[in-house]
Amino acid sequence: MNKLQPLLSSLADQSFQNIRKLRGSYHFPRFELSFIKMQGSPGANPASIASVKIALSDSQLPEHFLQTAEYKLAVADFLIRRFRYGIDRFAQQNRGKDGSGSFNTIALSQKMLNRDSVLFDDDAVYLRFIISLPAKGQGGGVFDAEQAWIMLSRELTAIVDATFFYQHYDEQTRALLQQFVDVQKTRAEIIQFIQQQALVAFIANDAKLPRHSGVDDRPSLSGLVKTFQSPASLQITIPLSNGRSITGMGIKDGITCITGGGYHGKSTLMQAILAGVYAHIPGDGREYAVTREDAFFIRAEEGRSIRDVDISPFISDLPNGLKTDCFSSDNASGSTSQAANIVEAIESGSRLLLFDEDTCATNFLVRDELIKKILDATQEPIKPLYSTVRSLWKKQRVSMIFVVGGLGYFLQKADTCLLMDNYRCDDITAKVRDKLGAIAEEDTPFPDFSASRRLAIDNFDPAYINRRLNKTLAKRIKDLRNAPRQLEYGMDLINLDTVAQIAEAPQILAIGYCLLALRAQLKRLGDKPETIRFWIDWLEDQINKHGLDILKPDYPGTLSMPRKYELAAAINRIRSLRIVQE
Repeated sequence: MNKLQPLLSSLADQSFQNIRKLRGSYHFPRFELSFIKMQGSPGANPASIASVKIALSDSQLPEHFLQTAEYKLAVADFLIRRFRYGIDRFAQQNRGKDGSGSFNTIALSQKMLNRDSVLFDDDAVYLRFIISLPAKGQGGGVFDAEQAWIMLSRELTAIVDATFFYQHYDEQTRALLQQFVDVQKTRAEIIQFIQQQALVAFIANDAKLPRHSGVDDRPSLSGLVKTFQSPASLQITIPLSNGRSITGMGIKDGITCITGGGYHGKSTLMQAILAGVYAHIPGDGREYAVTREDAFFIRAEEGRSIRDVDISPFISDLPNGLKTDCFSSDNASGSTSQAANIVEAIESGSRLLLFDEDTCATNFLVRDELIKKILDATQEPIKPLYSTVRSLWKKQRVSMIFVVGGLGYFLQKADTCLLMDNYRCDDITAKVRDKLGAIAEEDTPFPDFSASRRLAIDNFDPAYINRRLNKTLAKRIKDLRNAPRQLEYGMDLINLDTVAQIAEAPQILAIGYCLLALRAQLKRLGDKPETIRFWIDWLEDQINKHGLDILKPDYPGTLSMPRKYELAAAINRIRSLRIVQE
C-alpha cells in the first residue's frame, strides 16, 4: 500500500496508457492486490484484470468447508457472489470517462460452476476480478489518480472485508455460506443414489421449477407458482449422511414421456431436468432437481455444419447418391441435423438424451398413416425415431425423455408416462397401457453405426486473417458482445445458440481456450489421431486435476468450466473441422 500510492501519484494526469506500469503486487493491511492484465484504453472491453490474495488464517473460513473439491466449489461460488454484493454496496461505478472507474466480476448464472475467478492453495484464497481504472479529460483521456486511490484504498478494502473474513459475517451470511456447502453435499449424495438405483433424474418435493421469464433464469416471483410434488407411485426417499432424508420423484432409466396440455408445465419440467446437470445456488428452487451428468438435449438445428457423421441408423441414402454413413453438410436440414446431434451426443459419451417435440423436426420423429399412403418407403429416406427408439434403448442403453403434446406415438413406446396437469405431475403409465396397449417393441435391432471419428492434427487453428487490413492475428478467441452464444475462433464463427445446456457466457469463452489447448496437444501427438471422445475426456481430466489455468487464457478470471458434452458440441459445429478417414 505504501508503494502503490506514490506510484499512482506519479501517473496522475498522464496518458492513460501509462497505467500499464501498475502491473505487479501491492500489500494492503489484510490482503495483497495484484494487477495481472492492464488495458491502456479507458473504454476497453474486456477491462483490466486484478486479483486479491487473503491468507486463509486471516479469513478464518472454517477448515471443514475446504475439505473436498465439492465444498471448495461451493465456497468459491459463494465468495464471488459475495464480492459482487460488495461491489454493489460499496463501490461508485462508472465514475470516469467512457464508463471507466468500475469494478466487476465474471458474469454469474444461477448455477454453481467451476470458475477460474476464485482459487485456493494450502495457505491462501485468491479472487480475480475485472477493474476499469478511472480516466478523465478529453480525447483518449488521462489517468485520474485521485479517484483510483479512492477505488483501491477505500472501496476495494471495504469489498474485501465484507467478502473474505468469516469473523465479520453476521449470522445470516454465515448461514448462507453453510447453505452453499450443504447444497453441494446433498446433491453429491443424490447423484450417488440415482447412479446406484438405475435412475436418470430426481426432482425433490417442494422444488420450485418455473422461472422468472424466458430470458431470466431466476425463480418466478408469481404467487401462483405451485411447488413440485411427486406422484406417489414414483416417490422415493433418499437417506442422507447427516441422518436426514430427502423425498421426491425418481425417473427410471429407459424411455420416459412427459405429456399434458399447453401451458400446463411440460416444458418447465423438462427445463428443470436439462438444468439438473448443474448445481444451483440456494434459493433457486431447483437445488435438488438433479439429473445424471451425461444428459444432453437434442433438437433440430437447420443450417448447421456436419462433418463425416454416420447418420445411417436414422436416414438412408439421400437423392443424388449422397451417402449417409459418412455424412457432411454445410447447410443441414432439420432431420439430418437432429440425426447428427444424436450420433454426436452418443459419440461424446452421453447415454441420456432429452427431447421436446416443440424443437424437433416432425418428420424425424414420426410418419403417420396418412403420409404413408402418399409416400411409400422408397420415397422417404428418413427412418423416424419412433420406429427405432426402443431398440436404441435396448441395444445402446441410451435412455430418453420426451416432451410430447401432439405426438402420442411415443407414449406407445414409453416405460414411464407422466402427465403435467396445471403443474401437477401424475404417473399415467397404467392408463396409457390400458388405452394404448402394451409397449410397442421393435422387431429389428438398432443397426450398428460408427461413432468414433478421429480428429486431424491440423484442427483448431486460432489464427485470424483480416483481409481488409491485410493483417494476420496469431490468435483470435472471443465471444461476440452482441451475440453471447457465438464464439469467434480463428477464422470460424461457432454458433452455440441452440446448445441448450450452456449455462453462462464465460463457458463459451472457456470452450475457445479448450480448443486452443487441444490444438497444442494434437500437434504434440503428430501422427496418432484420436477420437473426439478421447480428447474431451483427456481435457476434462486435465482441468479437474490442474484447474482452468492450464488453458492459459489471455484474461484470467473470466472462464467458467463447460461440460465435455458442450465442448464436443462446439467441435462438431466448427465449419472447418477435419476428420481423419480410416
